[in-house]
Amino acid sequence: MLEFSDAPYQFFEAKPSRPVIWLARAVNRHFVLPGKHHRIDEIKMSGALEELAHLKAEGSRLLFVINHPSHSDPQVITEVHRMLGIPSCFMAAYDVYLRSRGAAWTMQRLGNFSIDREGSDRKAMSAAIETLKAGKQALNIYPEGNVYLTNDRVTPFLDGTAFIAAKAQAALKETKLKIVPISLKFTHLTAPRQSVTDRMLQLGADSGYTFPDGSTSDPMGAVFGLGQHIVKGYLKEHGHADALAHKEGALYEMLNGFADHLVDELESSLSLDSDDDQSLVNRIRKIRSKIHQIRTDEKIETPPEIASLADKAILAFRINGHLTPYLGEHPTIDRYDETVERIAEDFYSKAMPRTGPRRALARFGMPMDVSSYLDEAGGKARNAVRAMTVEMEKAVQSGIDEINRENDAPGATVIGP
Repeated sequence: MLEFSDAPYQFFEAKPSRPVIWLARAVNRHFVLPGKHHRIDEIKMSGALEELAHLKAEGSRLLFVINHPSHSDPQVITEVHRMLGIPSCFMAAYDVYLRSRGAAWTMQRLGNFSIDREGSDRKAMSAAIETLKAGKQALNIYPEGNVYLTNDRVTPFLDGTAFIAAKAQAALKETKLKIVPISLKFTHLTAPRQSVTDRMLQLGADSGYTFPDGSTSDPMGAVFGLGQHIVKGYLKEHGHADALAHKEGALYEMLNGFADHLVDELESSLSLDSDDDQSLVNRIRKIRSKIHQIRTDEKIETPPEIASLADKAILAFRINGHLTPYLGEHPTIDRYDETVERIAEDFYSKAMPRTGPRRALARFGMPMDVSSYLDEAGGKARNAVRAMTVEMEKAVQSGIDEINRENDAPGATVIGP
């Protein structure tokens, strides 16, 4: 979900416990993964598994970078690493730890630690570097920063992961640190078209949208109409009811123009430099980060207008999610499910239960030698960060594309009228 955390930041350090880790992995395997929130019936691995085994044997430090397509990702990666015999831990958003004392206690005993993903978190950076230096556990990071529910397309990676890698390698000196890209893909083992359609109809009823007669026989048209209705509801709720009125052109073009205008307005209000060369999502990330810093700073009183700016930032993020015809490009069962799930999650502000049994596929890319990137950058970590970030993103997207080319599950079936 895309909401802000208003709670003041707290750092939760890792306190790994072997008995807890062993028990949690067993519970995850036998109860969590098959449960209604994940419904993972199969896990398949492919790619550079021999290279990974060699790195493990020689004692290289391992940093896994993974796309973040669903709320099942940590559970699947936990099981994948159990299958491979690799101890690993996660950086997780601090608001996850704040949900309950039990959640925080368990997360810490699993060896995980918190990060403020909206701000510059020196404690999390230090903990990540120390984890990689110690080498007792591999480190898992999701460079996208959020769950975007677009399994076939990665969202631009943030630079923080590469910065951690560069700093850790500099501290390790002769010991090699390798970045291992993992491309995660979830596909349905059945074709839950009716279950997805039922969810869409319920969402329509709850949001006050009436589907045209016979529209549910055309899933793409139905989803498009529902999405347009939801977006217009967002605009009306935030005082922009006339944003799309009296304008000609495709909806995507109109939404794009409005989103750009909204982001320009937010950057101006927050005294942030505008950079039109950056992607819209990266500009929104900077806006969210600035707002988050203001809202969680206990030393100053939060200005009253910040609440309105925060609402607009979330609105811009949600609109951005509707700016690419993701379903229309390749209308598979999997994308149909993802698109309806994303609209529903935006509307209800909670994760949705699964619509059918799934297969999780994890494809390992060729390991990246961090020291070689530092050498090319003259030993300067900051100069190596961008190149590593670009290569990580390319590797993960390439792995997803390769999985899709080989995917024979029913979820890969293109839906028709």
